[in-house]
Amino acid sequence: MKLSRRTLVAALLAATALTSAATGATGASAHADTRSTAAGQVAAQPLEEAVAPASSAQASSALRNKIVSVARGEVTRKGGEPEDSHACNKYFEYTKVGHGSCQETSWCAAFAEWVWHKAGVKGVPDDTLAARGIGKWGVERGLFHRLGGYTPKPGDLMIYGEPDGHTPGHVGVVVAVHPNGTVDTVDGNYSDKVTLREDLKPSEVVVNHKDVSGFVSPPGA
Repeated sequence: MKLSRRTLVAALLAATALTSAATGATGASAHADTRSTAAGQVAAQPLEEAVAPASSAQASSALRNKIVSVARGEVTRKGGEPEDSHACNKYFEYTKVGHGSCQETSWCAAFAEWVWHKAGVKGVPDDTLAARGIGKWGVERGLFHRLGGYTPKPGDLMIYGEPDGHTPGHVGVVVAVHPNGTVDTVDGNYSDKVTLREDLKPSEVVVNHKDVSGFVSPPGA
């Protein structure tokens, strides 16, 4: 059958319309998929951001728990051996200054530094055997927290005497913080041995005629 010219033109126009409609539908579907994928990515981002802080907090808690465990372990080992047994000489293991003997120099700072090292704290000061030196080290790194403006945490070091002072102070490792604001600490060279001291009120306790000036937090916690 021979088709007229008008019929052929009409058929061609109909075919073109069908092709355009199909292409438009495919494009719409692709755009919808793209929007869906983009929305999925946006929705996933907050989850990733939420996981990172949680992991960081867990690492911080694990490090602090390890510090407490190491410090308490030195107390329970024979109740803290007296310095005349020479057992405390090991606390000079990581220092680069001093005599390396607890019979010849004060060793509260050496003990605190040793505990941090054993617990896996990175960047522990090794060039000072003075509590004020640890305090100054903390100030320089933004890790020193002035008493009264900070709630201490287990694993912190409690500093007696000013970080920039020139007379001997003292330092203890915080192993517990109580709801009433008191703390428990494990101190080296207290009564010439490693001693657990409980229910201390930081604003009132004194050692070597020095008040507590603040706390130094471990790097990474």
